[in-house]
Amino acid sequence: MPDFDAAAGYWDREIIDQTHVSWMANRQVRDYINEMISGTPEMWPLDWFESVTKKRKFRRALSIGCGTGGMERDLVRRGVAAAVDAFDGSVHSLYLARTAADAEGMGKAIRYFAADFNEPRLPRATYDLVIFHQSLHHVGKLEKLLREVLLSMVPGALLYIDEFVGPSRHTWKPSDIAPHQAMWQMVPENVRYVRELPLPINWEDPSEGIRSGEIVEQLAVGFRTLVERDYGGTLLATLFPAIHWPAAPPDLVGKLIESERSLLKTGFISYCKVGVLEPKRGFAKQVARLQYFLVPKMKRLLFEVRRRVGKS
Repeated sequence: MPDFDAAAGYWDREIIDQTHVSWMANRQVRDYINEMISGTPEMWPLDWFESVTKKRKFRRALSIGCGTGGMERDLVRRGVAAAVDAFDGSVHSLYLARTAADAEGMGKAIRYFAADFNEPRLPRATYDLVIFHQSLHHVGKLEKLLREVLLSMVPGALLYIDEFVGPSRHTWKPSDIAPHQAMWQMVPENVRYVRELPLPINWEDPSEGIRSGEIVEQLAVGFRTLVERDYGGTLLATLFPAIHWPAAPPDLVGKLIESERSLLKTGFISYCKVGVLEPKRGFAKQVARLQYFLVPKMKRLLFEVRRRVGKS
């Protein structure tokens, strides 16, 4: 498992002096994402969430991995949630989140606190909405956190995810990025930061994509998907940070978007998705609780047995 303190330190530094280029920050890309999710560039993911939940109002929400707090403020501003608890590992991000919430008069509606994603302590039967916004792919102990989330939700609660669910950082192989390498050859050499496209892993952040490829599988243990939308990122999230955009041709973003659309049509997986899920109930919930609790322990036991046999 990654060192959470090291990961939190990286996030603190990144907030102060950003080094990673986000593909989602580009307006043309954002329009593409919005269209993939909702069918129109003008409707943002939270607009889509409100539409599929029929503008349901929530009493108390939990946001896991809140960063600088934009999602929580938007929830309160729209009246989607009356109150929000939110936590993150980056104390500097939390400071900025609290400052911004106070400036908008939301200090009483939003409660921010620092916590380790991998060692969660959540209140039981408390939340009618739980949110993961680009945070679940930083979690090493998926089963432990999802079990806590499952137990923290009241009957009828919803789980909203907006996540990177592409390959986990330790499963990438050179053959996995063959389509990306082919597209890379279309990028002008003078705007490439690197000659050969590397494996798309942010090694500076030890938690990045730690078990991202297992997210969909682990969510299915304790939750039932009501609606979901894939929105790509397969080429865009991989290539974007490796391009010097101030010098790039004005049509390059559009070419990358169209290349990604074509790739996804061939059946290549989308690396990002949004979804609305509900916790399993009754006997299925009890089975999920046990599975989340027991399976990681069994895996560790099996690993230890194999390690000891290998030494003998």
